[in-house]
Amino acid sequence: MGKFRASTEASAPALPYGAAMTLRRMSAIPTVLFAAVVLVGCTAAPDTTPSPSAPAATTPAPETSEPTTPGAQPAATCDTILTAETYDKFEADDIEPIEPPIVVNQLAQQMVEAGGVACTWGAPAAEGLTVVRLSDADWAVWESALADAGFVETNDPVPGAYTGPVDPGMGESPIVVVDGETLTYADNPTVASWLVPTS
Repeated sequence: MGKFRASTEASAPALPYGAAMTLRRMSAIPTVLFAAVVLVGCTAAPDTTPSPSAPAATTPAPETSEPTTPGAQPAATCDTILTAETYDKFEADDIEPIEPPIVVNQLAQQMVEAGGVACTWGAPAAEGLTVVRLSDADWAVWESALADAGFVETNDPVPGAYTGPVDPGMGESPIVVVDGETLTYADNPTVASWLVPTS
């Protein structure tokens, strides 16, 4: 039995050297092709990673400004109710603001209660001077108030002036100047020419 197996194995013809090498090369071809396909697949696959996009440009919001009424006058204060020349004269004569303002006249008190701005200036050797300005006044209401307080339209010393009864304590007639919807009271009629116009 051993001889038969040995003789069978010995009877298998041996391949020539060249044929054996060719067979080995052919058996290696599928492996090489598979590696090439894998390599091509790795290099040819597209890059699907999204590229970062540039930040969108932002447009700054337009600035808004407060609406203004053409020709509107700023609110009166004790620093603006009189002319600049008057304030210069007050400074030269050592006349200074007095706080709180001294409001004695009944009509002037009514104007302050209605929202008017009251100012008093004085000096150690001089009597105080009081001015009251009321804006946005309802003329129908204040026309009656002027009449009730004894003020009469005289247009003296300026247009729109209403002269009141003589004040016994001061010996002067107070005055109210009507300028549109603005009423300005002063203890002395001379002050009428010192007032800053409101229209």
